[in-house]
Amino acid sequence: MSDEILIAELREFVAREFLHGKDEGLNATTPLIELGVIDSVAIVVLSDFVWKQFGVRIPNAELRPSNLATLETIAAMVSRLRHA
Repeated sequence: MSDEILIAELREFVAREFLHGKDEGLNATTPLIELGVIDSVAIVVLSDFVWKQFGVRIPNAELRPSNLATLETIAAMVSRLRHA
């Protein structure tokens, strides 16, 4: 699965779960933590989604701001963990 597909699926999920279905202005480089889209509760929800949707468990050590900053960094982390 390409990063573009991962980003598209993550974008749809983030918009639906954290932005009341509104995805205007949400793109691969939108700063999710900086804008308050992703918080500690959202990280748990997102981690569960990644496991169910992509079959990838995110270790606690990977749940750091640099991996969760944007859809792009989340997709890169998921892709890296899939191939680990």
